[in-house]
Amino acid sequence: MSENDEKKPRFDKWAKPLTFCLWAIVAGCVIGGVGGWITAQFLHVPQVDSLSGFRPASTTRIFTADGNQIASYALERRIELRPEQIPNHLKLAIVAMEDAEFYKHAGVDPKAILRAAFYSVLDRKIGSRGGASTLTQQLALSLFLEREHTLWRKAKEALLALDLEKRFSKDQIITMYANQIFLGHDAYGFEAASRLYFDKPAIDLTVAEAALLAGMIPSPNNRFNPIRRPESSLERRNKVLVKMRELDFIDEETLSEALATPLGVALHRKRAESGAYYLEMVRQDIEEKYGSDSLYTAGLEVHLTLDPQLQRMMENSLREGLVRLDMGLGYRKPANVVREALAESAEAYNHPSWHQMDIKPGAMEYAVVTSVDRTTANLLIGDWVGTLDQSDVKWTGATRVSRALEVGDRVLVRLPDPLPEDTSKPFDLELLQEPDLEGAMIAMDNRSGAILALVGGFDFGRSEFNRAIQSKLQCGSAFKPFVYLTAFQQGFTPADLIFDAPILLPDAEGELTYCPKNYYDKYYGITTVRRGLEASYNATAVKLQHLVGGESVVDTARRFGISTPLHPYASLALGSLEVKLIDLVRAYAGFANLGEIPEPYFIKEIYDRDGRTKERFFPRVDRAAPPSVTYLLTHALSGVVRPGGTASMAASLDANMAGKTGTTDDYTDAWFIGFTPRVTVGVWVGRNLKEPIGKKMSGAVTALPIWIRFMEQYLETLTEEQRAEDFSIPPGVVFTPVDKFTGMRAIPSCPSVVLEAFLDGTEPSESCNDSLHGRHEIPWPFQKAFYTPHAGEPMPTQEAVKVASDRILGIDVDEEEGENDSEAVEEATNGG
Repeated sequence: MSENDEKKPRFDKWAKPLTFCLWAIVAGCVIGGVGGWITAQFLHVPQVDSLSGFRPASTTRIFTADGNQIASYALERRIELRPEQIPNHLKLAIVAMEDAEFYKHAGVDPKAILRAAFYSVLDRKIGSRGGASTLTQQLALSLFLEREHTLWRKAKEALLALDLEKRFSKDQIITMYANQIFLGHDAYGFEAASRLYFDKPAIDLTVAEAALLAGMIPSPNNRFNPIRRPESSLERRNKVLVKMRELDFIDEETLSEALATPLGVALHRKRAESGAYYLEMVRQDIEEKYGSDSLYTAGLEVHLTLDPQLQRMMENSLREGLVRLDMGLGYRKPANVVREALAESAEAYNHPSWHQMDIKPGAMEYAVVTSVDRTTANLLIGDWVGTLDQSDVKWTGATRVSRALEVGDRVLVRLPDPLPEDTSKPFDLELLQEPDLEGAMIAMDNRSGAILALVGGFDFGRSEFNRAIQSKLQCGSAFKPFVYLTAFQQGFTPADLIFDAPILLPDAEGELTYCPKNYYDKYYGITTVRRGLEASYNATAVKLQHLVGGESVVDTARRFGISTPLHPYASLALGSLEVKLIDLVRAYAGFANLGEIPEPYFIKEIYDRDGRTKERFFPRVDRAAPPSVTYLLTHALSGVVRPGGTASMAASLDANMAGKTGTTDDYTDAWFIGFTPRVTVGVWVGRNLKEPIGKKMSGAVTALPIWIRFMEQYLETLTEEQRAEDFSIPPGVVFTPVDKFTGMRAIPSCPSVVLEAFLDGTEPSESCNDSLHGRHEIPWPFQKAFYTPHAGEPMPTQEAVKVASDRILGIDVDEEEGENDSEAVEEATNGG
């Protein structure tokens, strides 16, 4: 008996049961198909009703002023597509691998069920060679059902699919499918996946790229993930392409070209490299207006006023400035991640800024010390290693590296510029110091109020508190422009004279104890209003406020947008009450606009997922003061940034500008608010707690250099014509040359002449004379005989001089050890 004869009985043994099973399956499919069709005609599945208005959760995307996406918010990262936005070859790629009969069946494919059943019996494993679910069934499962392996789930899936096909077109179904499917790395839908893997919209996908995405569907996070398993993903893509050719979806030439195309994938995440404080402000605003659900699921498109180039400049300027200032105040031992239990070892530490970090030449980064000896230290920066030597710690005062640093210290370092070609090897670093200081900056477009850039602190990672808009801080002399503008509105001119000397005024309790003291502990006697503003004389500002009335100054500040509580105390003129940086920047933009204050805004437009406008901001301005009067202030403030002004360092900038420094008592807060005809930029420097920044840390020393650094970069972005732009001169303003110190019409022998602005008819009529030159150089008590007080102007008295002397004496005793007390008093009170 042959071998075949021996096997025949065994085959006969299985033939009848197999045949019976197959016929039973066929019969079941026929009965099920007919029954399903009949059921679909008469039975309605309620869940499908919700699909008529169903929109999947979509990503809210944030765009900068130049149209580039900077951030997104989502529970599921999805960008919804309309049918016409899905290229045909992408639809065919999906159909080729997932449901070749999609355009022929009515939701359930009997042939696919039969095929799946046959191979399940043959291989003795359910679904051994593919399942029987159609695209429509997969959509039903994704939308309505749990992924449980039961016959009842398959029955519900089939019923839902039949009802879906009855209510929606094939194009609508495949569009819902394309928007719903998960494709790895938090990407839901083909649009999000296309942008993630190829950095392009789905409509621009090539045939090869469409095939790759379609091939990922069965296992997007594992087997067919192109990032984790590129080889198997390439093999799967080619299988999709061959299948498309077999179904005649593409021609032979397209197949050959697509098969030869490299995989070409990478993760293109839109990670905001700057603007953390700005974006958090935006996020909070959207959430407050529309709710959390809309923020994370509604697919909003938000367009900001943010200029990304200026934002990067601003962050760099503030960080560099704060680091420089803090290093100048002395070395502090850094935090230690091991000692503070932030990590078990230095090597185990992982700073949040290292996540997805891309090292850049000259950048400041956090590092942790992993080893240290007398002459060198090794540091870890994410996946990179750097070194420090003895020269790098010299500025700390330490003679050995091991005396400045220890293992586990978390420090701030600067990367080399340029970076070494091989960054896998240790490279040299520069030791910096993470500042204990804080700061804030805002840049605002004067004409519209658009916030172009904003920084709320040194590092969003260490503190999310936005000092640019949330802090209420004493602004010091930065408040004085409101006093001077009030005076100009009441008839004063920049050339009018004020007597700068010790005076006594009522304090908050109404007692005559308040005696304003100038910055350099001296008084200047006869001075012009302009000179008092340029040089920021405290006694002059307080006296001027007394003459025009504190309530009037409060009213002026209110009209220019100061929103915090203000009281007409004498010290108000010196910025003793609290304001917000955003309010000051807005007010100064109003000065640049000749009395029209803009409404600040940072969101230009918000669109829904269908492109319909939900919100659009139209710039608004309010008239707060007459143009001609405001111009007098702007013209005077331009002297602050010229030689002789408190911000004379800014004179090196090639542009027309104006501004004001601000310094509070004990140097706790330092400011500079400056503006050009186009933008206003404000800077604040201080500490989280109201503590001194450091000795003599004025606005000119701390805030102004940061402002200059930013403005240097900003001006480079302008054309020569834009940089030459000057402040508009309104009708009713005339110019007259006057002596800088006497305020009279200038004569040829005047040593210092200013082309002063006046309201027409208020310019001085008297000319200067040689006998008045040099009067300002003698001590203030001797100038008194040459001065005629204004009506109601408080003048120095012996009691005022004594109070001023005592105040100055007390400060000098504290700050100048061993200085002769009597000499200090005499120099201060005599102006010498």
